Amino acid sequence: MSNAKLSPEELRAKLESLPVWPDFREGDPDVDGLIPTCRVESWDKFIEAMRDPQHNRAASEWVYRGQRGGDWPLASTLGRKFDGGSIPADKRQQLLSQFELAMRGRGYDLSAFNGDDAEIEKWAIGQHHGLLTPLLDWTRSPFIALFFAFSSPDDQEKNPSRSVYCVNMSALRNALGEQTLFRDPMGHNNSRLVNQAGLFTMIPDDDDNFASYVINTLQEEGVVSAEPVTQTATVESSGSEVPEVEYTITDNLSDQLKQYIQKIHIPNSGRMDCLATLRKMNIHNGTLFPDAQGASLYCNDWLERILREEKDERARAAERGARMTSTAAAKEAIAAAPDALAAVKAILGQSLGEEFSQQEKDDIAERLYERFQQDQSFDWHLSDSKTAKVKTGQRRLAAAFGFSDTLREQVTDQLVEFYKAAASGVSDA
Repeated sequence: MSNAKLSPEELRAKLESLPVWPDFREGDPDVDGLIPTCRVESWDKFIEAMRDPQHNRAASEWVYRGQRGGDWPLASTLGRKFDGGSIPADKRQQLLSQFELAMRGRGYDLSAFNGDDAEIEKWAIGQHHGLLTPLLDWTRSPFIALFFAFSSPDDQEKNPSRSVYCVNMSALRNALGEQTLFRDPMGHNNSRLVNQAGLFTMIPDDDDNFASYVINTLQEEGVVSAEPVTQTATVESSGSEVPEVEYTITDNLSDQLKQYIQKIHIPNSGRMDCLATLRKMNIHNGTLFPDAQGASLYCNDWLERILREEKDERARAAERGARMTSTAAAKEAIAAAPDALAAVKAILGQSLGEEFSQQEKDDIAERLYERFQQDQSFDWHLSDSKTAKVKTGQRRLAAAFGFSDTLREQVTDQLVEFYKAAASGVSDA
């Protein structure tokens, strides 16, 4: 993956060019590091995608990692300190030794760990307490990964997507044999790991990063090929003169790799709605972090939701006030209008802002009134379906003039209210 930082516009263009789940293509080297990549159209479409049988087979266990930045590489906290993510072996060992010394008398006896799993257990304790480590956190739940992708706010204009990496742990273990890529620490003092259905990956010293290690190792082992692989399958054909039908399928490198590793981009929008849905699944800071920090994060999240709801309510109240003011002014203008078209012009004159000239307002009013005359019918104001037809015609034409959603509804409601009042007055006469 290139070290060059792409602009938000470049990232957005690359994101929009990606295929939509379940189709994948080779990832962009500057963004995805050649991992087979796709996008979903929203966070709830990601939840739908994870119902796919491919991710739910008992014999095929997948693990997931959510990241806030769609262009962030699969790099550990320690790996991010070195160019390309490659951690020098001496620096890695020196840091772990320094941590062991610093932990003396602080509640953990790291010297008690021995055997093949001693290193991973020490790193796991360090990661739990904020140490930079070569470990990557994963979870067996795609929805917990989605939570971590969306848990922190981020500017939509600067970061167009969040991402979830998906790794077929069963397939990789079968393909790579004895290589201990996935680690499950056995220590009983990491309740976060348990609640997050978590595990770690740790790649050998001096390898660039997790993704490049997996792709390169699969190629070296002959599991996948950089050249397209053609497979021929023969299928019995019933009810045909030809007893067997032969199919030929050609898989490029991306098609081969997506059985082992995938990356899914999710638009960076609807964060609060996403977290609200996950909260109903009991996925939130309070359950994922069963300690004082988790309680604090949970309370901060509660405050953020309260403030957002109050802000939304203030905006709705202001909108209601603006509508009432506009309606009152429009009624005064209508009362003074000599005819129906003049009344429509008065309504538009009150509702449209300074971005429209008076001539534009008059032209729009004439078009809207012409459309009303086309859509109305005898006693239309007494029929819900006929009224709906009139309202739809006004709304569509207002949309064609580029009105915002709020302005479109406001103008449509005022016009239809006037048309109905005028029609009632005629029929009552």
